[in-house]
Amino acid sequence: MDYEIEATRSTVSAWSVGRLPFEPNGWQRRFRDELRLALRALEPERGHGLVAEYDAPDDAFADVENVLLYNIGAGSYGHLLGPGLVCRRASSTDGRHHVRYTLVSAIPDPDPEATVVIGDLAADLGAQLPRTPGEWWMRLRPRTTIRTGRPTADRVADSFALDLSVAGPDLPGRRAAGAVKALLDGVVSCFHAHDGSESDVLLPRLTSLGGDHAWGRVCDPSSAVLGVRRLVRPHGKGIAWNPADERCHAFRVAFVYDTRWKVQAQLRVHASPDDEG
Repeated sequence: MDYEIEATRSTVSAWSVGRLPFEPNGWQRRFRDELRLALRALEPERGHGLVAEYDAPDDAFADVENVLLYNIGAGSYGHLLGPGLVCRRASSTDGRHHVRYTLVSAIPDPDPEATVVIGDLAADLGAQLPRTPGEWWMRLRPRTTIRTGRPTADRVADSFALDLSVAGPDLPGRRAAGAVKALLDGVVSCFHAHDGSESDVLLPRLTSLGGDHAWGRVCDPSSAVLGVRRLVRPHGKGIAWNPADERCHAFRVAFVYDTRWKVQAQLRVHASPDDEG
């Protein structure tokens, strides 16, 4: 057997012999389709949100939001978000890949042990919600601050948790579910710097996105607590963003009502021995 799914009125749990990819074939496609049906059949109560968990048998790079959300499709879980969702990754002990989706009455802290805030941001977005990672980065990067000294190669977070709050006039729902991937990519990009590569192609494209200061801002290492990397690259006639969100082991997105779109985020890590001493 390649996979198995169990479901109740409030929980869907499953294991599989391989990680579910974005474009599955064979048994993985059947697994995805059955998982979608099970999630759509969940019966959320008013005020309940979603906790999604992925236990992996290896340390291979994988974006937790891709495994749990994006590769499944927002149409399967958008009705479950309520006041928000939590996604987190842990280790499995049986060599299998495990996923769990649980309806909860209160959205928990994504990682209570990640107590050290190394960066944060807050922005009033006005009447329009950004749609792409680049639009999120453009709006949020000027509002990004760090809580550590100037980032250096030995002061880069290897693993982190994100705590986000999104306020708006028509949340939650499927629109919120569809925005999570771009939101995470945009927020995590704010804590990186681009390595300066392919400037001849990227500079004019970034200028058209974010004005004359966009290239300098994307290459500015002053808030790069997640490191300098090839953060942006040409993609067709546009730009693809490549933040290290595979290092995000847990995140929470809380949804609240407001007449304007607003976002707040904290980037948190576990305390080091130096922090504790």
